[in-house]
Amino acid sequence: TRSASVYGCNAALKICGDLANAGVVIVSGFAIGIDEYAHRAAVRSDGISVAVLGCGLDVNYPSGNYSLRQLVRQNGALITEFPLGVQPLGKNFPVRNRLIAGLSEGVLVVQAPQRSGALITARWALEQGKDVFAVPDSIFDSSGTGNNNLIKDGAILTSGAGDILNNYRYRFGEKLRG
Repeated sequence: TRSASVYGCNAALKICGDLANAGVVIVSGFAIGIDEYAHRAAVRSDGISVAVLGCGLDVNYPSGNYSLRQLVRQNGALITEFPLGVQPLGKNFPVRNRLIAGLSEGVLVVQAPQRSGALITARWALEQGKDVFAVPDSIFDSSGTGNNNLIKDGAILTSGAGDILNNYRYRFGEKLRG
């Protein structure tokens, strides 16, 4: 969510930082909020971060994340399927979310209200046969309703990076450091 709570930001920093330390590439949408914290966690851990943009590569969006954009570029990649000059229009983001799911082995939803781009990404992941992980959130906070519903619907409850790493040990074993 772009309207992330302190809990959501801290969860993204902790889990994504631990995943990056284990050698996992963090792929996210570079939006303000949870995406931003996921990328920051990867950069702080000297991990690899891939930002999938909903605009052209030459468009500085979101404008407040210019320095983070440079760090991601140095430690990973900025990618998009949109041509240069394409602005961040609302219709671009579901397309971007399809790419995020396609590039990923699994999708972690850290915090999502009932209507959220993260839930679109989770649906794309399920359609592509990918794993969906979700961090539980407070029943008193609507910013996490989507997460809690994902868990009810069968997403893997995730309280730390270990829950994700253990799911992939059989496939990646020695490549994972955590």
